[in-house]
Amino acid sequence: MKSKSRWNDVKNKIISELQDIFRNYPQYYFSEHDIHSVLYHLTREQLKQHGENSQTTLDGFETTLVHHKYLTPFRCDMQGYKFRRTHEEERTPKGGLYKRGHYDLVTLNPDFVKNNTLDIVCGKNYKKLQLILPRLSIQLLIWACEIIYFPKIKKLPKNAIKIIEQDTLKIKETEKCNFCKIGSVHVFTSHSHKETAQLQQQIAQLADREQIEITFTTACNKRGIGGPQ
Repeated sequence: MKSKSRWNDVKNKIISELQDIFRNYPQYYFSEHDIHSVLYHLTREQLKQHGENSQTTLDGFETTLVHHKYLTPFRCDMQGYKFRRTHEEERTPKGGLYKRGHYDLVTLNPDFVKNNTLDIVCGKNYKKLQLILPRLSIQLLIWACEIIYFPKIKKLPKNAIKIIEQDTLKIKETEKCNFCKIGSVHVFTSHSHKETAQLQQQIAQLADREQIEITFTTACNKRGIGGPQ
C-alpha cells in the first residue's frame, strides 16, 4: 500500500474493531496495557491481510512493522501535563538533557525499513537517527497512535482533558516534523456517557483546535470526535 488514504482505511478498520470489542467487553481491560495488547494483535492481523506484516532491513534482518513504545525523533518536556519539544542541547532544571518521548503503538513505513539498517530502524540510536532525518524523503512511520484509558474502578480524573491534550500535542508535533503519515489519539473509558458528557465536549474542542483525530469510546457507546478525515 502506498497511498495515505489506503493506510487510513486500514487504521479506521483496526480502531473500529477495537472499539467494538471494548464496548462489548469493557471488563476485560484493567489497564491501558491491556488495550495496547489487543490493538497490537488487531494491527498485525490487518497488515497480514494486506501483505504488509513484516519487512527486511537493509542489513538483512526481518522485523514486524508494528511496535510498542517507539521513541519520538525529538527530545521533549512532559513534566506534569504539558508537552513542549525542546532544543537538542537544552537542559532540564537539574542540568541533564531532556529525554525522548514514546508512542503507545506505531506502524513502521516498510519503505523506510528496507532502505535502512536495523540500528536506525529501531529508533534507539538517536545520533544516527538525527543524521539521516534531514536526508529522508519519506515518513519513517505510517501510523503513530496514543491510547488513554479511564477505568470505572477509579473516579474520572479532574485533569482528564490535560492528559489527553498532552498526548495530542505529541502526535501533532510528530506530524509537523513529517515523522508519520497518520497520527491519532484514542480515548477509552468504562464510565457512563452521562459521567463523561463534559469530557466529550472538551475533547471535541481539543480535536478541532489542534486538527488531530481523537476518538472517544465508552462501554455503552462509541464515538469519533473531530480531527481531519
